[in-house]
Amino acid sequence: MKEHPLPETLKKQLARKADPTIHDNDISGTISLSPDLKVNRSPAAGLFIFARPEGVETGPPLAVKRHGVFEFPFDFEIGQLNTMIEGTQFEGTMTLMARLDQDGNRKSSPGDVEGTVKVTAGQKGVQLVLDNPIQIEAYNIKGTVDVSEALKSKIPENGTLFIFARSEGVRRGPPLAVQRIPDLKLPYEFTLGPQDIMMPGTAFEGPMVLAARIDVDGDARAGPGDLEGFVGANPGDRNVKLLLNHLTGS
Repeated sequence: MKEHPLPETLKKQLARKADPTIHDNDISGTISLSPDLKVNRSPAAGLFIFARPEGVETGPPLAVKRHGVFEFPFDFEIGQLNTMIEGTQFEGTMTLMARLDQDGNRKSSPGDVEGTVKVTAGQKGVQLVLDNPIQIEAYNIKGTVDVSEALKSKIPENGTLFIFARSEGVRRGPPLAVQRIPDLKLPYEFTLGPQDIMMPGTAFEGPMVLAARIDVDGDARAGPGDLEGFVGANPGDRNVKLLLNHLTGS
């Protein structure tokens, strides 16, 4: 009977698991759900555990683990075997974050519940409480719309301001979210979020491009002489500056 060699990736996985020191820095403990929260758990819910080096809030986590079958309180462990990038060391001080994710995917959304705790590699008996429900407010993009100095003389007296959000790279079809502001006063402070979604059930997630336009005739379609501007943004961004700095059709 012919033997088939093991794939290199599988060989590496088996070698890692056979390393007698692989679990030396594992962190273990218990995850519990705050008794103050009334949470209806979805049948599709998953429990995610993320580890990030202390002070690092962006980019891929150092390690991640997902559980599809769990009850609270839940005994967990996470360590070197769960690192995202091969060769990365699970060591040092880090932030451990756990999330009860209602739809079972790794992106947080309203209805999920999170909790965090500071830990050190190798720490045992960690107590991590899920006590922070994700609200729609956390996804809102907030900022200011204004017009460049060169175009301030072009602002129409009865213009209507439209603010649109489109997923990055999407230029056609209906926008992801939209607002219409008929009584315009500049600079205008805006809040755009999941409540402004055009198609129910669509996720308000980024990255995206925000567009603002002062429309002369009050119609959402661009016309000659409208003032327009664009800026990149992500859900949860604050202090976004959206400057209208060109005329459509020019």
